[in-house]
Formats: sequence, C-alpha cells, structure tokens
Amino acid sequence: MNTLKRNLTPLLIPLIFALFSCEEELPNVSGKNHLYQLKSISEQDIDGHMKIRQRNDGSTQVELVLNNLSTSNSYPAYLHFNNALEGGGVALTLTPVDGNSQNSVTEVMALDSGQPITYDELPSFDGHLNIQIGNDPGKVVAQADIGSNALTGRFQQFSLEEGDVAGASGIVTIEERESGFSLVTVEVDGATEGKQHPVTLNFGSIYESQGIAATFNPVDGSSGLSQTNVENLDGELVTQYHSLVDFGGFVRVHQGDGVEMNTVLVQGNIAFIEN
Repeated sequence: MNTLKRNLTPLLIPLIFALFSCEEELPNVSGKNHLYQLKSISEQDIDGHMKIRQRNDGSTQVELVLNNLSTSNSYPAYLHFNNALEGGGVALTLTPVDGNSQNSVTEVMALDSGQPITYDELPSFDGHLNIQIGNDPGKVVAQADIGSNALTGRFQQFSLEEGDVAGASGIVTIEERESGFSLVTVEVDGATEGKQHPVTLNFGSIYESQGIAATFNPVDGSSGLSQTNVENLDGELVTQYHSLVDFGGFVRVHQGDGVEMNTVLVQGNIAFIEN
C-alpha cells in the first residue's frame, strides 16, 4: 500500500528544535535553548512559542510569546506532567502572559513542589504546556508537548479504504515522540455524527485478520478524529515508533460497539516506507 503524502504542519506541532545560536542581546545567557511551537486549540486562534534558555549560572529562563491575544486579558501558563493528549497535574506555574505585551519571562530553578530542575533535565521532561484564559483550567487556548513528549518530525502515513460503508475513507498517521514512543492519529471521512467508532490495530491483513493487537481511542463521529498515545500494545508489550510503523498488521475502524463491531467503516494495512 502506498504511503500518503500531505501537509503535516498542523500534526507536527508542537515540534522541538534544538538551537545553539548566540543570543548576544541577552546578558548571562549561555546561548543554548530549546524552542517549542504552541498550537491553537480554541476558536480564538492563539498560537506562539515557548523558548527555554540556559543561563550561565545553570538556571533556566522560560520565555513565552503568543499571538492574537486580547489586550484586556491575562493568560495563565502552566507546565503539566504527562503528554497533552492524556493530561496531568501542574508541575510548574509560569508567569502569566500579559495581553498587551503578548509575552512573559519566568526564571526557573525548581518545580512547584520544590524539586530542583535544570536546563539539561528539560529535554527528557515528561510534560506539556497549557495556556489558559483566566483561572479556569477548562479554558485552554494553546498548548505544546515538551521534552520527551515532543514530536521528532518522523512520521508514517497509511491510507484507510472503505469497508462495509460505501464512500468512507481515511488516513492513519504515526508520529514519533522524543521518548521513542508514538502518537497515532486516525482521521475518517464518512464518520457518523454523534457516534463513537472503535479503532483496532490488528495482526494479519485486511484480508485475513489474526486477532486484535491493540485498541486505540475511538474516532469521534462529530470531528472524524481519534488520537492515541501508544507505548504498549494490548498485553503490555512495549512498542516504540520503529516497531509500530513496521508492525505488519492493519488498522480497522468499526461502525460501533457490540454487533456493530462486525461492520467495518474503513481499514488499511500498515506497510513501512521510509520518508
């Protein structure tokens, strides 16, 4: 099966860049930094970036720069544990972003718990960044996976063809995280509004199934989208990106639970092709 090629800009955010440029305009900065792009997750289209700089004394400076802010609002910012998809508790409270200046700077020596954290520890930090409006944690307007959860830019895409539902189609995208694990995104054209469509990774091929290897998050019928952080297949088998894209099985999206599991919405084999 041919691998589909398309614009992955929305999927590759947040993307981590290791930059080693000289920042002569900033005193007491070593020149080492990491840049993470923030994606908008609200109708306000707020995006931007987070730059983590190493200072000469070994401490860390975190700068946030956002776009499309309301000048009358303040935007609290928090580093959370775990990846953005699964969520987690607050690890570090950052200086809120002012709507007028559209940026903020925080000097970091420790997490909110008091545990020290250094610049060198951040590339492997299991976390994500959330930008909120006001103090309501449910009003997140922009976010980024950071550290071990950031995407490397390596990915594979596979087409999903109609099964028992005429005209349905889709794409499954497997992206590598810095941790070596994967973010799997399934997009379906032809999903049913208001339904949840189960998604399975299966042994064998679409012509001869040999059982379920893993169950992914269902496709939401309203958005046609499913995203799953994959570290293990069912049965606790640890699976990294390179093993998943070379799995040699197939992805199947089902019409629904129960007897509707027997009705295939879309499906497609996984066949590794190096980008």
